[in-house]
Amino acid sequence: MKAPIAKKIKAVVGRAASKVGVLRRDFRSKMVIVAFHRVNDNLPETGLTYSSEKFEKFCEFFRSEFKVTALSEQIAGSNAGKDMGGTLSITLDDGYRDNFEVAAPILRKLGLPATFFVTTGFIGSQTVAFWDQELPEAPGWMDWDQLRSLASQGFEIGCHTDTHLDLGSADEQTAWAELELSKRKLREQLGRPTPLFAYPFGSRNNICERSRALVRKAGFVCCASCCGGVNPRTGDAFDLNRIPIGPGFVTPDQFGLDLLLNRI
Repeated sequence: MKAPIAKKIKAVVGRAASKVGVLRRDFRSKMVIVAFHRVNDNLPETGLTYSSEKFEKFCEFFRSEFKVTALSEQIAGSNAGKDMGGTLSITLDDGYRDNFEVAAPILRKLGLPATFFVTTGFIGSQTVAFWDQELPEAPGWMDWDQLRSLASQGFEIGCHTDTHLDLGSADEQTAWAELELSKRKLREQLGRPTPLFAYPFGSRNNICERSRALVRKAGFVCCASCCGGVNPRTGDAFDLNRIPIGPGFVTPDQFGLDLLLNRI
């Protein structure tokens, strides 16, 4: 069976499961965190990019099947031993300008909270990340005024290091310097502490116990990966799974069925 056909079948089954309430009942046992990157209509929908239309459809699905809450509320609830099953938080990584121009207005329209994990060295710069060098045009980064605007609108801002450093391979001194620098920049620019942290890259190879301990020592309250998987109802804040929403998910209904079947 070809993948596109399989995904279409999954979407149909997922839609049916949603209509009869199967998804919502199952999701009560899961604390879910999803991660997006670019929300951009000027770039092809490949890799890290979703169109505004698809992003909005996914957000509508999240709102219908979960209690969408801020990541900080999931963490606080888990730390207090509260059952956070059935909750979902939306995160966006790196600090792309389209997060401010495209994603944030959609989130506001739907009344949904979100956390923006930013790579502080990219903010306000002309840097082109190595993974973006083959794109037809550079997507660009937010500037500090835009980031302050997001914070004033009630969105959460989190840390993603200063240069998108691979903390799984960096030596302790380099990793500590990155954490301290990015944390200081955010505090100085936003005028408030930013205790949320997500690993750059975020696969299991990019995470190690040494860096996890440094993140805790630096005063952050969580470590979020980006390699898939859900979290138990009372998850460990320093071992949070996030599901990257990428081209493998054609529709929200397909995503819902994969989540139901624990294939994410």
